[in-house]
Amino acid sequence: MAMRTNAVVGVVATILAIFTSFGVRADMVGHGAMVNGVAVSPDGRQLLSASWDYTARLWDLARQSEIRVLDGHTASVNAVVFLPDGKSAFSASWDHSIIRWNLASGKPTHHLRGHLNNVAGIALSRDGRWLASASWDRTVKLWNVAGSRLERSFEAHEANVMQVAFAMDDSQLVSVGYDRSVRIWDIASGRELAVLQGHQTSVNAVAVSPDGKSALTGSTDGAIKRWDLVARRETGHLPGHHGFITSLAISKDGRYALSGGGDRLMRLWDLREGRQLKQFAGHEKPVWAVAFTPDGKHAVSGGYDTVIKLWSLETGALVKPRG
Repeated sequence: MAMRTNAVVGVVATILAIFTSFGVRADMVGHGAMVNGVAVSPDGRQLLSASWDYTARLWDLARQSEIRVLDGHTASVNAVVFLPDGKSAFSASWDHSIIRWNLASGKPTHHLRGHLNNVAGIALSRDGRWLASASWDRTVKLWNVAGSRLERSFEAHEANVMQVAFAMDDSQLVSVGYDRSVRIWDIASGRELAVLQGHQTSVNAVAVSPDGKSALTGSTDGAIKRWDLVARRETGHLPGHHGFITSLAISKDGRYALSGGGDRLMRLWDLREGRQLKQFAGHEKPVWAVAFTPDGKHAVSGGYDTVIKLWSLETGALVKPRG
């Protein structure tokens, strides 16, 4: 019996090895802890990921293979974003810092320091001129990218700030946090323009439409709310998740949205019709990060299970590596 069992195990192992060698396994594996941030390059060829293993990693998206490890933070990395040229990137960390990276060399070029606690989220203006950061020190900060300097601090949140996004032609910021609020800021003056209430618990995620006039926010209460940033009011919600919301993204054309959450699912939404189109199941633990590819044909998810997955939005299936 033991010999027969060993033989079966050997056959199974051989089959799995053959499948893996032919790229059947459609996962990006390399991080040693939760993946809690993903960003796709402007040309759609590369992916950046952030992890609790203290690193950010650069991937070839088509091959789903690791290009290099960006190792410079001394604590968990929470968020990543490409600059418009695709040659540089920023990462934000629990070590209170933001690092700018040269992606060709994998080396840091600048360290942005000014936050007094965990930097939970970052966002870049469309022209790449400004970087905004959200921190557990209860502030949002605006950084001049060219000069690598702090330009302004926005202070009114009453608890940890989780994420921030640019809005209204990059003239405003929208921030969310543990104080259950959605706040709108004027970039030029630093003035708080509005406080939007509606979530029952902490607000973890925000995504702004390409025209900058509407936003989605996601909460620990499982709710995804829709907001009119011009009228500054709630306009609806997207029901479906059974658990906390961790991440949101809106497609480049503004038609679709992605959400990830504690129910281990990524969901695709039609924003015009306000309904769910697909759900993507494959992660073994909560989905912590989501992103669209620039062409709108694929989505990326990163999970608490340390795995990154590339999905076809048309079929709902995992995309196999090429090359």
